[in-house]
Amino acid sequence: MPQWLSLWRREAVPTLLLAGPLVVAQLLQVGMGFIDTVMAGRINAEVLAAVGLGSSLWNLMLLACIGATLAISPLVAHLNGAGDEQAIAGEFQQGLWVAILVGLVAVPLTYGLAAALPLLNVDPEIAPLAGDYLRVSAWGMPGLCLYLAPRYLNEGLSNTKPAMLVQSLLLPLNVLGNYLFMFGDFGITPMGASGAALSTAIGLWLGALMMFAYLWRGKRFRPLALFQNFAGPRPKEIWRILKLGLPIAVAIIMEVGMFSAVAIMMGSLGKVEMAAHQIALNYAAMMFMLPLSISQAITIRVGHAAGAGDLRLAIVRGQQGVVMAGGIMALSATMLLLFPELIVALYTNDAAVANMAMSLLFAAALFQFSDGLQVSASGALRGLKDTAVPMFITMFAYWVVGFPFAWYIGIQLAVGPQGLWGGLAVGLTTAAVLLNLRFYLLGRKKIATAAGKVTDPVGDV
Repeated sequence: MPQWLSLWRREAVPTLLLAGPLVVAQLLQVGMGFIDTVMAGRINAEVLAAVGLGSSLWNLMLLACIGATLAISPLVAHLNGAGDEQAIAGEFQQGLWVAILVGLVAVPLTYGLAAALPLLNVDPEIAPLAGDYLRVSAWGMPGLCLYLAPRYLNEGLSNTKPAMLVQSLLLPLNVLGNYLFMFGDFGITPMGASGAALSTAIGLWLGALMMFAYLWRGKRFRPLALFQNFAGPRPKEIWRILKLGLPIAVAIIMEVGMFSAVAIMMGSLGKVEMAAHQIALNYAAMMFMLPLSISQAITIRVGHAAGAGDLRLAIVRGQQGVVMAGGIMALSATMLLLFPELIVALYTNDAAVANMAMSLLFAAALFQFSDGLQVSASGALRGLKDTAVPMFITMFAYWVVGFPFAWYIGIQLAVGPQGLWGGLAVGLTTAAVLLNLRFYLLGRKKIATAAGKVTDPVGDV
């Protein structure tokens, strides 16, 4: 057997073992959005569309918070790979201050999104309900960030099970919360879309409490002394983490912002189109959790190898993860093409919404493979602490290429929802090509730099 193939086989199992719990955790988390969507669809099309639009915009803030705090994972992975356990507590404590700062800033920004809805030409029946959804869900943002800091600490230590355990507890609580607050029972007034937001916000705070309880009681964390001699905020350390994390947040915002902008344009076409868009997007988001989980595992594995000084192994781990993610999303595209009726039937029995949603699922099949390649390449680059260049790549791919194409084809040429989704496919494909090219070139230069052949480390660009 060739040496490279033997190495790939040996490295595949640890990556999959790391990714497995992350897949479950991510699917459970997105399952909460799936449940919100299904339960909203049982009320009426207006509530379904409002939850769809509100959650799309709220996800923009949620993923920005994830991006800003995600730097904790590769930073801890590098320290863990280098065997520097004494520095991990300090990294976590400053990461926690970053999480608090980001969570507090996210609240007024989410309110701002709600205030901007009347300016976005959204259907007047949908806009007020979506605004209420955003205002209620905003108060879950600090809880989200307090959950993310200990989660990414664990993942940097190659421990991906806590997120799975917490999400498995939160999912049934979300169902109960939706039932109580959306439909009303036990004397509670039915709240519709706002009820779904309230249930989500409560769940985020509960998730934070569970994660800190896990850290506090876990025997494996005692040698790290995470909460002993707890340091106050140190601006230089906070800025160092944000300098790595903010480009991740911007890159995520670029992608999710494109999807949110398309959702807004879809909302201007009518409530049937918006409801169909939400169905197709929710399914695509669920499948995206698979390559996203692999991407997070890649960040950990690449960061650990890079911290240990084995750059060749780091590059192999990144390449392997990209192949895995691309293969999984190729299977997802096949599912969309073969079984669109079964997928749509899970969401709605409205014939008009169902027919439109099936046409969008065919469009979604076009970008599944590209989505897997771009997110896995991003994860590999984060493992190398390379976040600035990927940020500019995503800006170009999504806002110079993808969004203008969606607007021109979908709105100006009046192709409609299918044209808007075609723009998503073009943007994601452009990002996939450029991010993988960046990882290839960066890997070659870093290995050459480590070997003393060049003096200009590209990773600092």
